[in-house]
Amino acid sequence: MIDYNKIISEYSPDKTEREKLKRISSGIIDKINLICKNENINAFPVEVGSVSKKTNLKCSDIDIFITFDKKYSKEFIEKKGVEIGHKILNNGVEKYAEHPYVSGTVDNIKVDIVPAFKINKGEKIISTVDRTPLHTEYVNENTDEMKIKDILLLKIFMKTVNVYGSEVSKSGFSGYLCELLIIKYGCFDNVIKKFAGLKGKLIVPEDKTLEKKFEEPVIIIDPVDPTRNAGAAVSIENLSRMKIASKLFISGIDVFNLKNNEMNKINKINRGTIIKVFSLKKPDIIDDIIYPQAVRLKNKIWEIMYRNGFIPLSWEIDIEHDIEILIECERDTIPLVSVHMGPPAESDESLKFINVWKNNKRLIRGPYILNDRLYVDIRNKYVKFEDVFNNEIKSMDIGKNIDNLKNDIKICDVDENIPMNVVNKFYLKSLFND
Repeated sequence: MIDYNKIISEYSPDKTEREKLKRISSGIIDKINLICKNENINAFPVEVGSVSKKTNLKCSDIDIFITFDKKYSKEFIEKKGVEIGHKILNNGVEKYAEHPYVSGTVDNIKVDIVPAFKINKGEKIISTVDRTPLHTEYVNENTDEMKIKDILLLKIFMKTVNVYGSEVSKSGFSGYLCELLIIKYGCFDNVIKKFAGLKGKLIVPEDKTLEKKFEEPVIIIDPVDPTRNAGAAVSIENLSRMKIASKLFISGIDVFNLKNNEMNKINKINRGTIIKVFSLKKPDIIDDIIYPQAVRLKNKIWEIMYRNGFIPLSWEIDIEHDIEILIECERDTIPLVSVHMGPPAESDESLKFINVWKNNKRLIRGPYILNDRLYVDIRNKYVKFEDVFNNEIKSMDIGKNIDNLKNDIKICDVDENIPMNVVNKFYLKSLFND
């Protein structure tokens, strides 16, 4: 029988870490209160996030929101919030999500100080972060010691099967979703049973009419904002992984300790394909902004490969350090000749096709008829992928923050000597720990 308490203890902060987090958080809150009092600002600091709800795992960050009265303008709270953040965090750096905030460290603990408007439940938000303090209130009001343990267990389970994390690059279940699922279904075992038996989308509350309102595979209505799907970030792949992992767990497999060590050994066998890695320097912008642009670049590369006959097969992306995109394709060299299909012989466009190609310098054979259509054999301008890529990428928009870097994209073939995160992610890809 699986010892749930032992698992929770292994992943949860010890007494020393909890006291350290409490000391740092209290100190920051006291300093912000003093600043607001001295400057006669109607604003109050609030600790949010998992630490404030006691649902945090080891090595958690501290999130402090400065909630301003709604009488202030958005511009004021952004400017003043950042100003206060820098006063508190000597090593703080300004980051930007929906609006600016300050991120830094205190005694090696990461701290974010975020400005927001103070709103009450049911009031219209001004920015998306405004509802976060209400999330903390809701969870604290609807959990007890037993539910907190179940929330921790669910988080650990989801981390084990690699579906935990709301960042865009993960598209997984956030900590808040774990909390809502335990509150809804009562305990960890009930949540696992729900996923194991789930057909189709996960919808909470179980109201089929919600499918008409939201298109995502996971629909979990935010109890503090009924207009919001709190599960919108979860991908269909991560929902499917959770279904399979839950089925395995119900069948008696200890998913918490299933590391798939044999599957995860890097065994770069000859797949009979070409694996290329495209890399470029990552701008100093938050990952949630950079990752969609990395996906856009991947799509452009895929399009170039597919259209020119290099036949792309699979891909992987990593943005931990630099932007790294891996694409596996059938070949990286194409024949000198391509067959270009024209219209049917009976088409009114047939003569136009003949006239276009009959004197073209790239024509090698044709126009000729095969069955009922016209064809020509033409000489490919480029036969190596790198040449095709460098020619076509010039005219493509690959994203606001990386478009000016497209001439610096490096391309290399995968071999045993390339220590790239994206290569390891590709070879270690399995249901469990990546």
